[in-house]
Amino acid sequence: MTPTLTPAWDSRRNPQTAPDFHSLGRAIRTPPTELSTGVDIHVKLSVRVCRTSRHVHHRPVDNRLRQFRRATVNPMARSSPFDVMLNPAVRLLWRSEDVVQLELGARAVLVEGVDSTFMRRLGPARGGAAVPAAAAPAVGDDAAGHSLTSLAAAGYLWPRVDPDGATDSDARLAAPQPRLAADLAALTARHGQGAAERLNARRHCAVAIHGNGRVAAHVAALLAAAGIGRVHLVDADDVRLYQAMPGGVGPADEGRRFVAAASAAVRRAAPDADTTPLPIGERPDLVVLAVDVPIDSDRRDGLHARGCAHLAVRLGADHGVVGPLVIPGLTSCLRCADLHRRDRDPAWSALAVQLTVARRHGAASDVALATVVGGITALQALAYLDGDEAAAIEGTLELQLPDWRIRRRSWPAHPDCDCGRTPAAQ
Repeated sequence: MTPTLTPAWDSRRNPQTAPDFHSLGRAIRTPPTELSTGVDIHVKLSVRVCRTSRHVHHRPVDNRLRQFRRATVNPMARSSPFDVMLNPAVRLLWRSEDVVQLELGARAVLVEGVDSTFMRRLGPARGGAAVPAAAAPAVGDDAAGHSLTSLAAAGYLWPRVDPDGATDSDARLAAPQPRLAADLAALTARHGQGAAERLNARRHCAVAIHGNGRVAAHVAALLAAAGIGRVHLVDADDVRLYQAMPGGVGPADEGRRFVAAASAAVRRAAPDADTTPLPIGERPDLVVLAVDVPIDSDRRDGLHARGCAHLAVRLGADHGVVGPLVIPGLTSCLRCADLHRRDRDPAWSALAVQLTVARRHGAASDVALATVVGGITALQALAYLDGDEAAAIEGTLELQLPDWRIRRRSWPAHPDCDCGRTPAAQ
Protein backbone atom coordinates (compact mmCIF):
# COMPACT_ATOMS: atom_id res chain seq x y z
CA MET A 1 0.00 0.00 0.00
CA THR A 2 1.42 3.37 -0.99
CA PRO A 3 1.63 5.80 1.92
CA THR A 4 -0.21 9.08 1.67
CA LEU A 5 0.60 12.29 3.51
CA THR A 6 -2.42 14.57 3.57
CA PRO A 7 -2.54 17.80 5.58
CA ALA A 8 -5.35 17.89 8.07
CA TRP A 9 -5.98 19.85 11.26
CA ASP A 10 -3.18 22.25 12.22
CA SER A 11 -3.24 24.18 15.47
CA ARG A 12 -1.51 27.08 13.76
CA ARG A 13 -4.50 27.45 11.43
CA ASN A 14 -7.09 27.20 14.17
CA PRO A 15 -9.76 29.79 13.28
CA GLN A 16 -10.19 30.57 16.97
CA THR A 17 -6.67 32.01 17.15
CA ALA A 18 -6.41 35.32 15.33
CA PRO A 19 -2.93 36.63 14.47
CA ASP A 20 -1.57 39.73 16.12
CA PHE A 21 1.11 41.39 13.98
CA HIS A 22 3.85 43.48 15.51
CA SER A 23 6.19 45.96 13.88
CA LEU A 24 8.50 43.42 12.25
CA GLY A 25 5.60 41.78 10.47
CA ARG A 26 5.80 38.56 12.45
CA ALA A 27 2.59 36.88 13.53
CA ILE A 28 2.05 36.02 17.19
CA ARG A 29 -0.68 33.42 17.68
CA THR A 30 -2.33 32.09 20.80
CA PRO A 31 -1.62 28.37 21.28
CA PRO A 32 -4.68 26.12 21.14
CA THR A 33 -6.26 24.71 24.27
CA GLU A 34 -7.75 21.64 22.60
CA LEU A 35 -5.96 18.29 22.84
CA SER A 36 -6.44 15.18 20.72
CA THR A 37 -8.85 17.00 18.41
CA GLY A 38 -7.23 16.33 15.05
CA VAL A 39 -4.18 15.39 13.05
CA ASP A 40 -1.59 17.16 10.93
CA ILE A 41 -0.83 14.34 8.49
CA HIS A 42 -2.36 10.98 7.71
CA VAL A 43 0.08 8.13 6.97
CA LYS A 44 -0.86 4.75 5.53
CA LEU A 45 1.76 2.02 5.78
CA SER A 46 2.06 -1.58 4.70
CA VAL A 47 4.02 -3.10 7.57
CA ARG A 48 5.86 -6.37 8.04
CA VAL A 49 8.44 -7.60 10.55
CA CYS A 50 11.85 -8.78 9.32
CA ARG A 51 13.79 -11.20 11.52
CA THR A 52 17.29 -10.21 12.54
CA SER A 53 19.71 -11.26 15.25
CA ARG A 54 20.93 -7.75 16.00
CA HIS A 55 20.18 -6.43 19.48
CA VAL A 56 19.82 -2.70 20.02
CA HIS A 57 20.92 -0.92 23.18
CA HIS A 58 21.04 2.69 24.28
CA ARG A 59 23.85 4.49 25.99
CA PRO A 60 24.62 8.14 26.69
CA VAL A 61 26.83 9.77 24.08
CA ASP A 62 29.06 12.81 24.22
CA ASN A 63 28.13 15.77 22.06
CA ARG A 64 30.87 17.36 19.97
CA LEU A 65 28.95 20.30 18.54
CA ARG A 66 31.24 23.34 18.58
CA GLN A 67 29.12 26.14 17.23
CA PHE A 68 25.49 27.16 17.03
CA ARG A 69 23.69 26.71 13.76
CA ARG A 70 20.28 25.66 12.61
CA ALA A 71 19.93 21.91 12.35
CA THR A 72 20.92 20.34 9.05
CA VAL A 73 21.29 16.78 10.27
CA ASN A 74 18.89 14.18 8.90
CA PRO A 75 18.56 11.56 11.66
CA MET A 76 17.71 8.94 9.05
CA ALA A 77 20.69 9.68 6.81
CA ARG A 78 23.15 7.10 8.15
CA SER A 79 20.87 4.37 9.37
CA SER A 80 18.17 2.20 7.96
CA PRO A 81 14.86 4.08 7.82
CA PHE A 82 13.37 1.18 9.77
CA ASP A 83 15.89 1.21 12.63
CA VAL A 84 13.93 3.78 14.61
CA MET A 85 12.12 4.30 17.89
CA LEU A 86 9.35 6.59 19.07
CA ASN A 87 10.33 9.95 20.49
CA PRO A 88 9.85 9.59 24.28
CA ALA A 89 7.67 12.73 24.21
CA VAL A 90 5.22 11.15 21.74
CA ARG A 91 1.91 9.94 23.14
CA LEU A 92 0.61 6.85 21.36
CA LEU A 93 -3.16 6.28 21.18
CA TRP A 94 -4.86 3.33 19.45
CA ARG A 95 -7.87 4.40 17.39
CA SER A 96 -8.53 0.87 16.09
CA GLU A 97 -6.67 -2.42 15.77
CA ASP A 98 -4.48 -1.13 12.91
CA VAL A 99 -4.62 2.67 13.30
CA VAL A 100 -2.59 4.66 15.83
CA GLN A 101 -2.57 8.34 16.63
CA LEU A 102 0.79 9.86 17.57
CA GLU A 103 0.65 13.13 19.49
CA LEU A 104 3.60 15.47 19.96
CA GLY A 105 2.71 18.70 21.68
CA ALA A 106 -0.27 20.22 19.86
CA ARG A 107 0.43 18.18 16.71
CA ALA A 108 -0.82 14.73 15.84
CA VAL A 109 -0.58 12.19 13.02
CA LEU A 110 -2.58 9.10 12.14
CA VAL A 111 -0.69 5.99 11.03
CA GLU A 112 -2.71 3.22 9.38
CA GLY A 113 -1.70 -0.34 8.59
CA VAL A 114 0.28 -1.05 11.76
CA ASP A 115 -0.08 -3.72 14.40
CA SER A 116 0.92 -4.06 18.03
CA THR A 117 4.08 -6.01 17.18
CA PHE A 118 5.33 -3.22 14.93
CA MET A 119 4.61 -0.55 17.53
CA ARG A 120 6.36 -2.54 20.26
CA ARG A 121 9.50 -2.50 18.12
CA LEU A 122 9.30 1.30 18.03
CA GLY A 123 8.85 1.77 21.75
CA PRO A 124 11.22 1.44 24.71
CA ALA A 125 11.00 -1.46 27.11
CA ARG A 126 9.80 -0.98 30.65
CA GLY A 127 12.23 0.98 32.75
CA GLY A 128 13.41 3.00 29.74
CA ALA A 129 15.81 0.36 28.36
CA ALA A 130 16.02 -0.37 24.68
CA VAL A 131 13.85 -3.13 23.27
CA PRO A 132 16.01 -6.26 22.93
CA ALA A 133 14.25 -7.02 19.69
CA ALA A 134 14.94 -10.08 17.58
CA ALA A 135 13.22 -8.31 14.73
CA ALA A 136 13.37 -4.81 13.34
CA PRO A 137 10.25 -3.13 11.95
CA ALA A 138 10.15 -2.70 8.21
CA VAL A 139 7.64 -1.47 5.68
CA GLY A 140 6.46 -2.93 2.44
CA ASP A 141 7.72 -0.35 -0.10
CA ASP A 142 10.09 2.57 -0.55
CA ALA A 143 7.32 5.15 -0.40
CA ALA A 144 6.36 3.93 3.06
CA GLY A 145 10.00 4.25 4.06
CA HIS A 146 9.93 7.86 2.94
CA SER A 147 6.87 8.38 5.13
CA LEU A 148 8.76 7.10 8.15
CA THR A 149 11.58 9.44 7.23
CA SER A 150 9.07 12.32 7.21
CA LEU A 151 7.84 11.30 10.64
CA ALA A 152 11.43 11.28 11.87
CA ALA A 153 12.07 14.72 10.40
CA ALA A 154 8.98 16.00 12.23
CA GLY A 155 10.29 14.61 15.50
CA TYR A 156 7.93 11.67 15.99
CA LEU A 157 10.64 9.05 15.45
CA TRP A 158 14.28 8.89 16.53
CA PRO A 159 16.96 6.55 15.16
CA ARG A 160 18.29 4.01 17.60
CA VAL A 161 21.92 4.48 18.62
CA ASP A 162 24.12 1.44 18.04
CA PRO A 163 26.67 1.23 20.88
CA ASP A 164 29.13 -0.49 18.53
CA GLY A 165 28.95 2.13 15.79
CA ALA A 166 27.32 5.37 16.90
CA THR A 167 27.87 8.09 14.34
CA ASP A 168 28.35 11.79 14.91
CA SER A 169 24.82 12.35 13.63
CA ASP A 170 23.50 9.91 16.22
CA ALA A 171 25.49 11.69 18.93
CA ARG A 172 23.72 14.94 18.16
CA LEU A 173 20.41 13.29 19.01
CA ALA A 174 21.36 12.89 22.68
CA ALA A 175 20.90 15.44 25.45
CA PRO A 176 24.22 16.94 26.62
CA GLN A 177 23.29 16.10 30.23
CA PRO A 178 20.90 13.40 31.51
CA ARG A 179 18.95 16.06 33.42
CA LEU A 180 18.08 17.71 30.07
CA ALA A 181 16.35 14.64 28.59
CA ALA A 182 12.89 16.07 29.30
CA ASP A 183 13.84 19.40 27.70
CA LEU A 184 15.12 17.57 24.62
CA ALA A 185 11.88 15.63 24.29
CA ALA A 186 9.85 18.84 24.68
CA LEU A 187 11.92 20.70 22.08
CA THR A 188 11.14 18.04 19.48
CA ALA A 189 7.50 19.13 19.61
CA ARG A 190 8.59 22.41 17.99
CA HIS A 191 11.80 21.59 16.15
CA GLY A 192 11.62 17.93 15.23
CA GLN A 193 15.02 16.49 14.33
CA GLY A 194 16.68 19.87 15.00
CA ALA A 195 15.83 19.81 18.71
CA ALA A 196 19.00 18.08 19.89
CA GLU A 197 21.26 20.39 17.95
CA ARG A 198 19.57 23.43 19.47
CA LEU A 199 19.82 22.00 22.97
CA ASN A 200 23.46 21.07 22.49
CA ALA A 201 24.21 24.54 21.12
CA ARG A 202 22.97 26.09 24.38
CA ARG A 203 26.06 24.71 26.12
CA HIS A 204 28.16 27.16 24.13
CA CYS A 205 26.02 30.21 24.90
CA ALA A 206 26.93 32.83 27.49
CA VAL A 207 24.36 35.06 29.21
CA ALA A 208 25.13 37.94 31.55
CA ILE A 209 22.53 39.10 34.08
CA HIS A 210 22.90 42.77 34.98
CA GLY A 211 21.15 44.17 38.03
CA ASN A 212 19.78 42.82 41.28
CA GLY A 213 16.06 42.90 40.65
CA ARG A 214 14.00 40.23 42.34
CA VAL A 215 13.91 38.09 39.21
CA ALA A 216 17.64 38.37 38.40
CA ALA A 217 18.85 35.24 40.20
CA HIS A 218 15.66 33.37 39.30
CA VAL A 219 16.15 34.03 35.57
CA ALA A 220 19.81 33.03 35.84
CA ALA A 221 18.87 29.72 37.46
CA LEU A 222 16.19 29.02 34.86
CA LEU A 223 18.55 29.63 31.95
CA ALA A 224 21.23 27.41 33.47
CA ALA A 225 18.66 24.70 34.16
CA ALA A 226 17.61 24.91 30.49
CA GLY A 227 21.14 24.10 29.38
CA ILE A 228 22.83 27.50 28.90
CA GLY A 229 26.50 26.78 29.50
CA ARG A 230 27.63 30.04 31.11
CA VAL A 231 25.43 32.34 33.19
CA HIS A 232 27.11 35.01 35.24
CA LEU A 233 25.75 37.93 37.23
CA VAL A 234 26.98 41.50 37.33
CA ASP A 235 26.12 43.44 40.48
CA ALA A 236 28.03 44.94 43.38
CA ASP A 237 25.33 45.10 46.07
CA ASP A 238 24.38 42.85 48.95
CA VAL A 239 21.28 40.69 49.10
CA ARG A 240 18.29 42.32 50.72
CA LEU A 241 15.42 40.35 52.18
CA TYR A 242 12.81 41.61 49.71
CA GLN A 243 14.79 40.01 46.85
CA ALA A 244 14.22 36.46 48.12
CA MET A 245 12.04 34.17 46.02
CA PRO A 246 11.84 30.47 45.11
CA GLY A 247 14.51 29.53 42.60
CA GLY A 248 16.55 32.65 43.30
CA VAL A 249 18.28 34.03 46.37
CA GLY A 250 16.76 32.95 49.69
CA PRO A 251 16.10 34.58 53.05
CA ALA A 252 19.27 32.98 54.43
CA ASP A 253 21.30 34.89 51.83
CA GLU A 254 20.47 38.28 53.34
CA GLY A 255 23.66 40.30 53.70
CA ARG A 256 25.72 38.14 51.32
CA ARG A 257 27.15 39.55 48.13
CA PHE A 258 24.41 39.30 45.53
CA VAL A 259 26.69 37.76 42.90
CA ALA A 260 27.81 34.99 45.26
CA ALA A 261 24.28 34.19 46.43
CA ALA A 262 22.85 34.23 42.90
CA SER A 263 25.69 32.06 41.59
CA ALA A 264 24.91 29.53 44.30
CA ALA A 265 21.27 29.50 43.12
CA VAL A 266 22.48 28.82 39.58
CA ARG A 267 24.64 25.91 40.70
CA ARG A 268 21.75 24.41 42.66
CA ALA A 269 19.69 24.38 39.47
CA ALA A 270 22.53 23.30 37.18
CA PRO A 271 25.68 21.98 38.90
CA ASP A 272 27.52 21.87 35.56
CA ALA A 273 26.88 25.55 34.70
CA ASP A 274 29.76 28.02 34.55
CA THR A 275 29.11 31.17 36.61
CA THR A 276 32.45 32.88 36.02
CA PRO A 277 32.56 36.12 34.00
CA LEU A 278 33.70 36.05 30.41
CA PRO A 279 37.33 36.96 29.66
CA ILE A 280 37.97 40.64 29.02
CA GLY A 281 37.14 41.52 25.44
CA GLU A 282 34.56 38.77 24.92
CA ARG A 283 30.91 39.67 24.82
CA PRO A 284 28.02 37.48 25.93
CA ASP A 285 25.42 36.18 23.51
CA LEU A 286 22.74 37.99 25.51
CA VAL A 287 22.53 40.44 28.41
CA VAL A 288 19.45 40.41 30.65
CA LEU A 289 18.80 43.74 32.36
CA ALA A 290 16.93 42.81 35.54
CA VAL A 291 16.48 46.13 37.29
CA ASP A 292 13.54 47.67 39.13
CA VAL A 293 14.13 51.20 37.79
CA PRO A 294 14.51 52.71 34.31
CA ILE A 295 17.78 51.62 32.73
CA ASP A 296 20.37 54.38 32.90
CA SER A 297 21.55 55.81 29.61
CA ASP A 298 25.24 54.96 30.15
CA ARG A 299 24.54 51.23 30.50
CA ARG A 300 22.04 51.31 27.65
CA ASP A 301 24.39 53.11 25.26
CA GLY A 302 27.36 50.98 26.29
CA LEU A 303 25.58 47.74 25.43
CA HIS A 304 24.46 49.16 22.11
CA ALA A 305 27.96 50.38 21.24
CA ARG A 306 29.43 46.94 21.97
CA GLY A 307 26.79 45.24 19.84
CA CYS A 308 25.44 43.17 22.74
CA ALA A 309 21.90 41.88 22.36
CA HIS A 310 19.99 42.76 25.53
CA LEU A 311 16.61 42.00 27.08
CA ALA A 312 15.03 44.19 29.74
CA VAL A 313 12.76 42.94 32.52
CA ARG A 314 11.15 44.98 35.26
CA LEU A 315 8.76 44.31 38.14
CA GLY A 316 6.29 46.68 39.73
CA ALA A 317 3.92 46.36 42.65
CA ASP A 318 1.17 44.87 40.47
CA HIS A 319 2.70 44.47 37.03
CA GLY A 320 5.65 42.95 35.20
CA VAL A 321 7.24 43.96 31.90
CA VAL A 322 9.50 41.79 29.75
CA GLY A 323 11.26 43.52 26.86
CA PRO A 324 12.13 45.03 24.60
CA LEU A 325 14.69 42.60 23.26
CA VAL A 326 17.24 44.71 21.42
CA ILE A 327 19.55 43.46 18.68
CA PRO A 328 21.80 46.46 17.98
CA GLY A 329 21.62 47.63 14.39
CA LEU A 330 18.70 45.36 13.53
CA THR A 331 15.85 46.36 15.85
CA SER A 332 14.60 49.38 17.70
CA CYS A 333 16.45 50.11 20.92
CA LEU A 334 15.70 51.14 24.49
CA ARG A 335 16.24 54.79 23.58
CA CYS A 336 13.57 54.43 20.90
CA ALA A 337 11.15 53.32 23.62
CA ASP A 338 12.14 56.29 25.80
CA LEU A 339 11.58 58.69 22.90
CA HIS A 340 8.12 57.23 22.30
CA ARG A 341 7.34 57.73 26.00
CA ARG A 342 8.60 61.31 25.76
CA ASP A 343 6.32 61.93 22.78
CA ARG A 344 3.34 60.81 24.86
CA ASP A 345 4.46 62.57 28.05
CA PRO A 346 6.78 65.61 27.74
CA ALA A 347 7.75 65.19 31.41
CA TRP A 348 9.01 61.63 30.93
CA SER A 349 12.72 62.54 30.94
CA ALA A 350 12.42 64.26 34.32
CA LEU A 351 10.32 61.43 35.71
CA ALA A 352 12.78 58.77 34.53
CA VAL A 353 15.63 60.43 36.41
CA GLN A 354 13.62 60.45 39.62
CA LEU A 355 12.58 56.83 39.15
CA THR A 356 16.22 55.73 39.11
CA VAL A 357 16.58 56.68 42.79
CA ALA A 358 16.54 53.44 44.78
CA ARG A 359 13.77 53.05 47.32
CA ARG A 360 14.79 52.88 50.93
CA HIS A 361 12.83 49.69 51.62
CA GLY A 362 13.27 48.10 48.20
CA ALA A 363 10.93 47.71 45.27
CA ALA A 364 7.43 46.38 45.87
CA SER A 365 6.64 43.16 44.00
CA ASP A 366 4.39 40.12 44.22
CA VAL A 367 6.30 36.85 44.54
CA ALA A 368 3.87 34.88 42.37
CA LEU A 369 3.97 37.60 39.71
CA ALA A 370 7.77 37.65 39.91
CA THR A 371 7.85 33.90 39.27
CA VAL A 372 5.69 34.21 36.16
CA VAL A 373 7.67 37.17 34.83
CA GLY A 374 10.92 35.30 35.42
CA GLY A 375 9.61 32.37 33.40
CA ILE A 376 8.52 34.62 30.52
CA THR A 377 11.93 36.28 30.54
CA ALA A 378 13.69 32.93 30.33
CA LEU A 379 11.42 31.80 27.49
CA GLN A 380 12.17 34.94 25.47
CA ALA A 381 15.89 34.60 26.10
CA LEU A 382 15.86 30.95 25.03
CA ALA A 383 13.83 31.74 21.92
CA TYR A 384 16.46 34.25 20.85
CA LEU A 385 19.41 32.00 21.68
CA ASP A 386 17.82 29.04 19.89
CA GLY A 387 17.40 31.12 16.74
CA ASP A 388 13.62 31.28 17.02
CA GLU A 389 11.36 34.31 16.86
CA ALA A 390 11.13 36.14 20.18
CA ALA A 391 7.94 38.12 20.73
CA ALA A 392 9.87 40.68 22.80
CA ILE A 393 11.75 41.94 19.74
CA GLU A 394 10.58 45.55 19.28
CA GLY A 395 7.93 44.97 21.92
CA THR A 396 7.17 44.37 25.57
CA LEU A 397 5.16 41.54 27.12
CA GLU A 398 3.17 42.96 30.00
CA LEU A 399 1.21 41.35 32.81
CA GLN A 400 -1.05 43.53 34.95
CA LEU A 401 -2.69 42.07 38.05
CA PRO A 402 -5.37 40.91 38.62
CA ASP A 403 -5.68 40.24 34.88
CA TRP A 404 -4.12 36.92 33.90
CA ARG A 405 -3.58 37.78 30.24
CA ILE A 406 -0.21 38.71 28.80
CA ARG A 407 -0.46 41.71 26.51
CA ARG A 408 2.06 42.82 23.92
CA ARG A 409 2.94 46.46 23.29
CA SER A 410 4.94 47.42 20.19
CA TRP A 411 7.94 49.77 20.37
CA PRO A 412 8.99 50.47 16.76
CA ALA A 413 12.06 52.44 15.76
CA HIS A 414 11.79 56.15 16.56
CA PRO A 415 12.68 58.60 13.76
CA ASP A 416 14.77 60.74 16.15
CA CYS A 417 16.95 57.83 17.30
CA ASP A 418 20.27 57.09 15.62
CA CYS A 419 20.39 53.44 16.68
CA GLY A 420 20.61 52.24 13.07
CA ARG A 421 17.11 50.85 12.82
CA THR A 422 15.00 53.59 11.23
CA PRO A 423 11.64 53.21 9.47
CA ALA A 424 13.30 54.22 6.19
CA ALA A 425 15.77 51.34 6.53
CA GLN A 426 13.14 48.68 7.15
